[in-house]
Amino acid sequence: MNIFIYQQLAEKTEKQMDLPGRLQHGMLGIITEAGELGDTIKKHVIYGQELDVANLQEEIGDILWYLAVIANATGINLSRAASDNIAKLQKRYPEAYSDAAAAARLDKQ
Repeated sequence: MNIFIYQQLAEKTEKQMDLPGRLQHGMLGIITEAGELGDTIKKHVIYGQELDVANLQEEIGDILWYLAVIANATGINLSRAASDNIAKLQKRYPEAYSDAAAAARLDKQ
């Protein structure tokens, strides 16, 4: 699915609140879902359970929805945010990730 379309559809399922409420809802939702994502990974890494990829996908989708809540509340286009992020990372790591490139932060010069 196109991320811009996703963002538009996500807004239709969001509870209507004022800006502070939307921001708080989005941030608390991300925190909650990140904990659930972390629990799924913990069960695999620490307790040796089979990795529940279906649950990982669900939690990632939930985090994405809450990111869309914050983006919609503030007028941020997720597609643009994604493009800008990749451009920044390509400048920082022109060939591939390296610890030296991470320390040099070429995107900040």
